[in-house]
Parts: sequence; C-alpha cells; structure tokens
Amino acid sequence: MNKLFNLDNPFWNSMDRVFDLFIANVLWLVCCLPVFTIGPSTAAFYYVLVNMARGEDGIISRDFFRSFKQNFRQGVGFGLLMAAVGVFLAVDINMCYHSGTGIYTFFMVFFSVLFLLWGSVTLYSFALLAKFNKKNTEILVWAFLLAMGHPGQTFLMLFVTAGGLWVCHLLPGLVLIVFGLVGRFHSVLLASILKPYLPDIDTDEELEPLSFITSSENEDKNRNEEK
Repeated sequence: MNKLFNLDNPFWNSMDRVFDLFIANVLWLVCCLPVFTIGPSTAAFYYVLVNMARGEDGIISRDFFRSFKQNFRQGVGFGLLMAAVGVFLAVDINMCYHSGTGIYTFFMVFFSVLFLLWGSVTLYSFALLAKFNKKNTEILVWAFLLAMGHPGQTFLMLFVTAGGLWVCHLLPGLVLIVFGLVGRFHSVLLASILKPYLPDIDTDEELEPLSFITSSENEDKNRNEEK
C-alpha cells in the first residue's frame, strides 16, 4: 500500500505526465480560438513539449505563456500564412476530387503531393519558431531541409497526426488530450533531430543551425535571448 500511494511510484509519475499533456493541450486549444493566434499558440505548445522531451522541467502554464508572448508578433503572421496555404491546398484537392476524372485527377494528385509537403514543413516549422530566433524564410528553408533529411521520422509524425485527427473525428471529446499525446510523440522525435542545434540543458550556448541560416549580429542583439 505504501508503494501504491508513493508519489514517486511510476504510475503516479505517468499520471503526472499525462496531466501535463492535458494542460498543454487545453492551453493550445483555448489560445487557438481567436484563429489569428494559431501561430504563437502552436509555437508555445511545441516549446513546452520539446522542453519536456529534453528533460527540462518547468511549469507548463508559465512556460506556455512565456513562449506565446515571446513569439506573438512573428507567430501571428507565420501562422496565418501556413494556415492559408493549407486551406488553399485542401480546397483545391476537394474541388478536383468532386470534378470528375481526367485532368482533374492529375491536379488532385499534384495538390495532394503539395499538401503532404506543406504538412511535413509545418511539423518542423513551429518547433523551430519556438526554439530559435530566425526569420520566417529561414525557418521555412530549415524546416524543409529537416523534413527531407529525415523522411522516416517525418512520415511517422504525419501518420500519427492523421491518426489523431481520425480519433478526434470518431470521438470528439478526446480532442482535450489527443493533440497532447500526438504532440508528445512529435516532440520526442523533434528533440532528437534538433539535439545537434540546441544547447546542452546545463549551458546557455546556442549552436548555429546551418551555415546559411544566420542573422546579422546587430539584429541578434535586438532580439530576445535564446528561447
């Protein structure tokens, strides 16, 4: 009985982690409600989950809103841009699907490939926005290179995302936890992929991502410290 009620018991540790994912999930959903805040909300969501995957303990709500505020200006524009591209491609795919065969089938496949590419880049983009001070174009280029350079992990993240959306379609009430679980799976892979570019947990030094993804020295001085 003493082991059962011991807070260090693996069961209670797991429940504590699930509760953290639930809190992150709810905060993300609530902060996405105004729609235009999807960008900073998603960046903050990945910020806390990647930190969790790296073993950086913190207070979920505090870290979430810290990142949300820090990335608000850039995240709003970036999030709306990514959302607009995704909606545009989804609408085109749907229109081609209901327009018949022939040339429409070709364009449906074409837009489907672009949609998968968009989804792949999106998976990496918000984690990069959360953890690095880079311009939007730099984030997109880097996200594309990471997606193409890690096809196995990218496919797994896309597959799990699709599975999570399917589960929410079947049982809408699970939307309060499913995205937290999906994000947790993503964050474990992302933390591993981004490990060479992130500072050690015990240091404050940020490594340079790629030689051509740089910001000027003056610009870096005027921006926030490493996130």
